[in-house]
Amino acid sequence: MSDSLLGNFTMERDAIRECDPSTPITTNLMGTYKGLDYFRWAKEMDIVSWDNYPSFDTPWSMTAMNHDLMRSLKGKPFMLMEQTPSQQNWQPYNSLKKPGQMRAQSYQAIAHGADTIQFFQLRRSVGGCEKFHGAVVDHDNSEENRVFKEVSQVGEILDKIKEIKGSMKQSKVAIIYDWENDWALKDAQGFGKESRRYPQTLQSHYKYFWDKNISVDVVTPQQDLSKYSLVVAPMMYMMTEETMDRFRDYVKNGGVLVGSYLSGLVNETDLTYLGGWPKTLQETYGIDAKEIDTLYPKDKNSIKFGNESFEVVDYCTIIEAKEAEVLAKYEEDFYKNTPAITKNNLEKGKAYFIGARTNQEFLSKFYDE
Repeated sequence: MSDSLLGNFTMERDAIRECDPSTPITTNLMGTYKGLDYFRWAKEMDIVSWDNYPSFDTPWSMTAMNHDLMRSLKGKPFMLMEQTPSQQNWQPYNSLKKPGQMRAQSYQAIAHGADTIQFFQLRRSVGGCEKFHGAVVDHDNSEENRVFKEVSQVGEILDKIKEIKGSMKQSKVAIIYDWENDWALKDAQGFGKESRRYPQTLQSHYKYFWDKNISVDVVTPQQDLSKYSLVVAPMMYMMTEETMDRFRDYVKNGGVLVGSYLSGLVNETDLTYLGGWPKTLQETYGIDAKEIDTLYPKDKNSIKFGNESFEVVDYCTIIEAKEAEVLAKYEEDFYKNTPAITKNNLEKGKAYFIGARTNQEFLSKFYDE
């Protein structure tokens, strides 16, 4: 379906190109929207643009990660095509943006690579389903209301900082996001119906770097990893042999890799790897991932990391450590005192494996060290 819709886009683009050979062509994307593989789409677009509509409970670090994803799709600045100046009308709850909040969101987009700040909609419509969706010009048609004044302030600031247009951040950290892996995980029969949460898991790792103001690129396994000091690749359920080789070579050449539970279980056609966990991953991480325990929502376990205990939920990988050093062990169940977190030195680099789903407190401690 993603390829079919992309075919429609390229036909429309080519029709425009017959009349206009130079104007940049885009279409507005939507963050980690599951239906379309945006890395493929970006190759056919002149510039990436996207619509930023966080829910009332979306973490700001998730919005930041979406901006970084949009910047990383082409490795270029992007357009913030849509945001609402005040409130949405189609979420479960549609609170007003408080004074200064829309400006802060606009500046966040710029800080993560946006070269434009735009809005939907210009004028609140009289009728239809979006008549109460936020707009630059409200039903009162006034330049004196709070929202119009705030949009004007954003315009004034953009004019003052316009010299940064076209600039790019240089990130030393990359997080792997793979749309086909997301599709495969969503369709996998097993591993808990509600507990997979692939984008949310990436965001929990991303949040550490966001909190520390460390720039992150969000990339595919096919992109050049050699320029990054650290690559974070959790839940790579669907992994090609080529990706495994790339990860191993990245570590051998001096990179630091962090992987996790539910990785390397199927190939690109969603067929399992026979003969146990793939040998390339065993070499990279210095372990053999034997089994995966899926916990019920009410069930918990814990791991001992240093002198501290940390709660784990949802998934516990039963690990046989080979060359790897054991950093943490399980504290409960029949796999008590077996490895949960490991570290493997492979030639010039290191590969860490997080075998269980941990809380944010553990990830902060882990990345600190």
